Amino acid sequence: MRTRKLFGYGTLRIGKAAGAVGFAGLLLLPLITTARLHAGTPAGAAPAGTEVKNPFAGKPEAVKEGEKIFDARCADCHGGDAMGQSGPDLTDETWIYGGTDTDVFETVANGRKGGMPSWRSELNKDDIWKAIAYIRSLRKK
Repeated sequence: MRTRKLFGYGTLRIGKAAGAVGFAGLLLLPLITTARLHAGTPAGAAPAGTEVKNPFAGKPEAVKEGEKIFDARCADCHGGDAMGQSGPDLTDETWIYGGTDTDVFETVANGRKGGMPSWRSELNKDDIWKAIAYIRSLRKK
């Protein structure tokens, strides 16, 4: 058994095995903390401040699949034409939480206060991207 001073806050009596385990834990702490910070980020979403391009942008087959997803999940609030009902118009240039692909992905995946639900548990990242590809195809010229 030995005694260690803990960062000037007192002492701790530990055995050799406990000391090694504790030291290993301290080495892993930054890794664990980083993992926890990104645990809420859905796969495919960008960490804050990073812009990601929609991998399905401009792909006709993905746009068709996105339309089906939109009709099943989004049309009740945003309207069948995406021009808004109880949710905002998605065909114009005005986006409450930002209109980049990353912003829209973040909104769909995590939801927003005031009515937008999180779809993370019901839609995988590819489905979200396809729905966004469809929405982009409806933009007013």
